[in-house]
Amino acid sequence: MKFNQLRHSKGWIVLLATLLGVSYGGYTFVNRAVTTQVYVTNCGILDYKPTTIIKFCADAGVLISQIEWDAWGANGATGIGEYQINDCAPTCVAGKLHYAHVDIVLSKEKVIKGKKALTFISIKTKDGKNLPTSNSPTDAWPMELAG
Repeated sequence: MKFNQLRHSKGWIVLLATLLGVSYGGYTFVNRAVTTQVYVTNCGILDYKPTTIIKFCADAGVLISQIEWDAWGANGATGIGEYQINDCAPTCVAGKLHYAHVDIVLSKEKVIKGKKALTFISIKTKDGKNLPTSNSPTDAWPMELAG
């Protein structure tokens, strides 16, 4: 089939419509993914699905590591991880680390630097026992102020 014949055929129109549709669909998908991305504030940095969240940024004396996220979105996030605290006895350098497995909930969406971010964390021990060096099985803090 010569170009002149192809140009006047219905197949050319179908091909063009398909290419336009796929291009527009791809653009829409990528644009929505970028504009609906939700981050978390982590020591002043906007982070996406971090595997570690630090409570005290200066010395990382309290943090949650090995995080695995079950759900993540603008309405909040849930996951599990390992809580770690340094007892700082007799000093923080010589202190002992204590651990607990915890459930994690992120909440309070806020726009920071033009991006949606979750700014509050709540944790609870998986076994219901108190967190190490604490009288409670729970802890919570505003992450946008952490540090």
